[in-house]
Amino acid sequence: MCGVAGLAASDRSLPVGGGDVGVLAHRGPDGGATLRWQSARAQGILAHTRLAIVDLSDLGQQPMTDERGRYLVAFNGEIYNHAELRHLCRGRGHHLRSAMDGEVIVHLWEDEGPDCLRRLNGIFAVAVVDTVSGEVWLARDPVGVKPLFSVTERDRLWFASEPRALEELGADVGPWDVVALAQFLTFLWIPDPRTPRARVRSVLPGHVLHWVPGSGATQRRFAEPLHPDPQPRRLDVAAAAEQLDEHLRAACGRQLLGDVPVALMASGGVDSSLLWWGGRTSLASAYTIAWPRDGSGEGLDEDAATVRTLQTVLRSPVTYLGGADGERVEVPPSGDLFADPAYELTRLIAARARRDGLKVLWSGQGGDELLGGYRRHRVARLLDEAPTRLLRPLRACTGLLGERGPRYEYAARLLRASAAPTFLSRYLHLCSYSDAEERARALGCSVAEVTDEAVRQRHQEVYEELPAGLSPLRRALTLDLNVYLPGLGLAYVDRAGMEHGVEIRVPWLDLDLVRWSLTLPDSVLSADGGKAPARMLARSVLPRVVSDRPKRGFAAPAERVRRGTAAAGARGHRQGQYFARAAHVVGVLTQDGRVA
Repeated sequence: MCGVAGLAASDRSLPVGGGDVGVLAHRGPDGGATLRWQSARAQGILAHTRLAIVDLSDLGQQPMTDERGRYLVAFNGEIYNHAELRHLCRGRGHHLRSAMDGEVIVHLWEDEGPDCLRRLNGIFAVAVVDTVSGEVWLARDPVGVKPLFSVTERDRLWFASEPRALEELGADVGPWDVVALAQFLTFLWIPDPRTPRARVRSVLPGHVLHWVPGSGATQRRFAEPLHPDPQPRRLDVAAAAEQLDEHLRAACGRQLLGDVPVALMASGGVDSSLLWWGGRTSLASAYTIAWPRDGSGEGLDEDAATVRTLQTVLRSPVTYLGGADGERVEVPPSGDLFADPAYELTRLIAARARRDGLKVLWSGQGGDELLGGYRRHRVARLLDEAPTRLLRPLRACTGLLGERGPRYEYAARLLRASAAPTFLSRYLHLCSYSDAEERARALGCSVAEVTDEAVRQRHQEVYEELPAGLSPLRRALTLDLNVYLPGLGLAYVDRAGMEHGVEIRVPWLDLDLVRWSLTLPDSVLSADGGKAPARMLARSVLPRVVSDRPKRGFAAPAERVRRGTAAAGARGHRQGQYFARAAHVVGVLTQDGRVA
């Protein structure tokens, strides 16, 4: 929805320079403001660039303040339960000057401080300044849909919605982060909280960072962890599908919030198609990517064909965009790194939607992570039971197997992963595109600097916090929900959309729907080849071509994946091409690919 930025300094004699957030203008093309503040202990600025969606009038401008003028708030996102929270605020005697959803935050904060964040159902990144004490708080929603980055020191703080904006604010962002770039070469994205720069860190999802002048910053969790219930509900697939119908309808209703039209990014898959069905009477239109038929066996042309079938049933206008028309982007202007072609395809859709006068799109992101839709989820139990000693000698054959094409590539990945010593290492081998030796060669550093343990640090932290007794499937899904989604799926969707002033919402990640999914038993999640409740619901309301087709998101043909002249990884076919693409991006970013 917007761009947020600011800085604070505890030395009042220190000039607070910078403050130009023009680098975030794309996130808020409808206006912007910068406020300078000063307390007895600190001074600073709070800036906001606006994408007007709820309350298009000037009353919705930010930063906001409470009635007494003590607290300043800048907010990016949407608060879907703001109507009930407005009622609560008015009941406490607060005067709300606008209909903008985020205004409830400043009044709730006045009463409850950071504890009020638990009341919010939405997607948000929030910056709050206490102009009396000079303290600053930064917070992100529990799923991590909206981004927020910072550079912290004992006496200074810089923060912004995108990493690159921190440099414009005058922050010392530090050298290249070798481990972060190694993570990029491993996963094709960088897990929170790292970024390509060593001193820039993201606020973790569901956490609030608290900066105190002269004392520096601390970070704590404000939201309950998104962990599964160790004692899941007892219900069958039919009952789960019925409950999913109820939760999804409610989520779609909430996420139509706004005073502008909403459209859909349609892939022809179960997740986006159910959103289309759920919003069929309200969505303005849909957009999809079309690829020509080829002989590769990847079947990407089937996506647009399925969307055409849905169009005849749901009767929304659809714009078909040629995938080959997407602009190639080596390094995103935000300062993040993505080697997934879905980023470029999402940019293509967002650019066209904005030209068509739209500001809000829906994405099907999240359904697979909630309900077990990926192939790696179906094999999680096998990874837990893998006979490591027997399989380890066969790892030498996996490169040859992977080179035989897409039909054999996943078998090679599974064989390689199964030879690792623990469930976590097996699962992450399945999700990896390089080993330590390949990473070290690409970065010009030692193997010891980019070990598997180093690049898996965030996964390990989340894994160690999981409740005891979870099944392999539940462990895998929780890792994806807490690490993979905010690190890749939600990150590239946000940056791709906001580059063109388009907010991309994710109804599948509505908090009520997420929390319900965490109560489902394995018997429901693993039935029907995975994602059984969604498939059953789709069969009841959509053509069978949707529910019965294999999982496939916004993808590009294998020959379009690779970039530059970097050597392909040893894993063969698509995995090798992805590694080559990531190595090329690192080379472009650092100018020579070497960070040591």
